[in-house]
Amino acid sequence: MRKNIAKILMGLEAFFGGFYVAVTRGLFVPMLTYSGYTLNALSQVTFFAALMNVILSYLIYNYPEALARNIKTKLLLVHGLERLLFATLPFLIGFPDILIIVYGVALTVTIPVGVLLNVALLNVFVQEEFVEISVLRSALGAASSLLGSIYSMLITAFIDAPTSYYVAYVTSSVVGLFSTAALIYYDMPKDFRELRESRKIEEVEVRKANTFLMLILMMSGGNLIGLAWPQLLKSMNSPLYITIALNIAGNLGGVVGPYLWRGYKAYVLAVALNVAFTSSIPFLGNPLTHVLVSAILSATFIGANLIASAIYSKYVESLGVIKASTFLTSSSAVGLLIASVLGRYLPDAPLLVFSIATLLKLLALFVCVLAIPETSVVPPRTAYGYGKLVYSISTIGYTFTVETSKRVLRLFIQLVALAFLSFLILLLYELIMRLSWV
Repeated sequence: MRKNIAKILMGLEAFFGGFYVAVTRGLFVPMLTYSGYTLNALSQVTFFAALMNVILSYLIYNYPEALARNIKTKLLLVHGLERLLFATLPFLIGFPDILIIVYGVALTVTIPVGVLLNVALLNVFVQEEFVEISVLRSALGAASSLLGSIYSMLITAFIDAPTSYYVAYVTSSVVGLFSTAALIYYDMPKDFRELRESRKIEEVEVRKANTFLMLILMMSGGNLIGLAWPQLLKSMNSPLYITIALNIAGNLGGVVGPYLWRGYKAYVLAVALNVAFTSSIPFLGNPLTHVLVSAILSATFIGANLIASAIYSKYVESLGVIKASTFLTSSSAVGLLIASVLGRYLPDAPLLVFSIATLLKLLALFVCVLAIPETSVVPPRTAYGYGKLVYSISTIGYTFTVETSKRVLRLFIQLVALAFLSFLILLLYELIMRLSWV
């Protein structure tokens, strides 16, 4: 009975939330693009938000106890706050500095929202049940996202900007608050304790790291496409509602996508198809074909999400629920950060931008087929060996970067201190000389 009620409430949260997310997230980049923001300017807006998200994810992962108390109160607070903050964004288009800050805070709030939602889900649903509820929420969210995208297209087609932006964001945020209301009745403990102490097991660490790497690469490619695609369509003189139609098609793909793929091998096939269609985008001359490809990309991208959800739910007891949830939610933040950095420095050349996005996704596919035993095309023992190699290389690289950064920082502080001391000695010497002449 508890699980049935939980399914209904989490389904309602996903449905109302999907509409709100479709409008506020789906309209954001096209809104800025058609308001005169370049790829570089867009990347500056998203860079700060992504950086804040990564920092907060790091803090939550290392200090999970910060979210372990008063879970429901915190979830309701950040869940509602996120929707209120996003409602203000269209009013700040003419104030880019303020927009960067508010958007950064709004997007950063989504990290604890995602983590706490996963904690609430994993408290009731485990392993296969978690995958099933994830599929259900994805399907309901995609269905309502379709409605949200149609709503956005109609608003922008029949109401002139910027009034259309104001109407779309305020009304969708109000709908989003209904998803917050659904959580009021969701049964979850006030405080949360892990079922067992999180332990560092090598096999779990390797699989966790490689799955996270795969998801980051897919998210990086996906976010880079999200930033560059409206720019490409604008250069083709496509009206704004065609750009919004990408979201409609994407949501249609999201509705059917979760039911097209069953099992790890099917998930890998989905990722492979996603890579192939991503590479075709800059060669499509008709805007309507872009809409079709958007649907296919959405239907296939779910493969990467299902791989991650299945693996993390499998090892949730070893990882810890909050840490596992942080990994699932923070991958999007890291992916957005990488895409934002690339967007700031890449030239406005669609072929180059989409080629890099394809390369990122192709690397994710290689990780799937070689380094993750559940999805590999090689024997599991061989895949684990490859995975351990990838894990070792990434760990060594991370350690080298951190240690080098610490040494550089230490040297910098020492040089500044030495310069300050030298300046102080010269100042005292000058003062003594002046006093001696008096």
